[in-house]
Amino acid sequence: MKNRKLYLCILFCFYFPALFAANLVGSKTDSLEISDTKWLYLKFNSDIKYADMGTEDIRIEKSVIPSILRIKSEIPYFESTSITIITMDGIVHTFKLNYGTNLPFIAFQVSDVRSEIPFYEIELSHKQTSHLIFDKKVVEVSAGVDTIIAEQAEGIDNVIKCKSVASGFEFFDETSLTIVTEDGNLYPFVVTYNESPNVVNYNISNESQVEAIFSDYSLREPEMKKLAKKVLKEGTLLRNLGVMENKMVFGLRSIFVHNDVMMFFLDVQNNSQVDYEIDFIKSYVINKRTSKKQAFQTDEKIPIYIYSESESERIAAKGCYSVVFFFKRFTIPNKHNLFFELFEKNGGRHIKFTVPNKVLLNAKHLYSKP
Repeated sequence: MKNRKLYLCILFCFYFPALFAANLVGSKTDSLEISDTKWLYLKFNSDIKYADMGTEDIRIEKSVIPSILRIKSEIPYFESTSITIITMDGIVHTFKLNYGTNLPFIAFQVSDVRSEIPFYEIELSHKQTSHLIFDKKVVEVSAGVDTIIAEQAEGIDNVIKCKSVASGFEFFDETSLTIVTEDGNLYPFVVTYNESPNVVNYNISNESQVEAIFSDYSLREPEMKKLAKKVLKEGTLLRNLGVMENKMVFGLRSIFVHNDVMMFFLDVQNNSQVDYEIDFIKSYVINKRTSKKQAFQTDEKIPIYIYSESESERIAAKGCYSVVFFFKRFTIPNKHNLFFELFEKNGGRHIKFTVPNKVLLNAKHLYSKP
């Protein structure tokens, strides 16, 4: 009897822990190269439950698609570290992270084995705007550095417009641009600079012709046009909110809210003797304490509608230009500011101003008559 108890004790001590360990889903350590100029995307078979890295030198962010994660170095040439990711299927993924200057791939599908997601190569210029056309709605746009601008075309969900902010090879580092569509597909791009690219429109689809997918919002274009005219008629409600630079004045005259949209009345005055042609106006939110090294952390705000009564975006000498930007209603965190930045086409008179959070919170309601 004593021998039997001893046998059971030995069985319990050695067999059951081994059985428990066998039910744990282990992980092997895989190596990845990341950089401070490109995002590295990982797409898993299951949604991500947990992610943790071994150092603050690495930045990780979850995508709007819960099975996708992106990783980037905050600094160049960091010491090798590791990242652990646990997905909802119970699998623990461990990666050793090393710094790389020329990443062979910038997106991977992670399953039983890691497989590369092929990337596209595109060229951008500061003189021309390029367009990427997809067959599905785009839900995420991520540029590796702030020397390129990439955002949805106004009111169109499946078209991305992009260009270089840098005006020459010496100011442009090869970088990444990654697009995620609503069906969970990843489209990684390696971006280089070309003063005069041969191709400016890219059809990222198996179809020869792709139809535009117009944005889904509560107000339709005729109603927004009516509201925009009313905003322009209301005139200036905000004083001294803007910037004067190079004999150009760029400012905000009023903010209104209506239902689920916000309307920003912007005004540009050209006090110089040289015509000013608008290339585009960019809007984004940034932390007031963010350093130049972290400039890529800007949160761009994509307008859903833009209205101007001007027939041309060329502002004659001593002329002015008024425009109303529509956004889905939003607020910004404390210690963050909203920026509007104006870019001159084929010129260098780029100017921007800040909208403090308290101004957003005091936006007026715009009541439209039926």
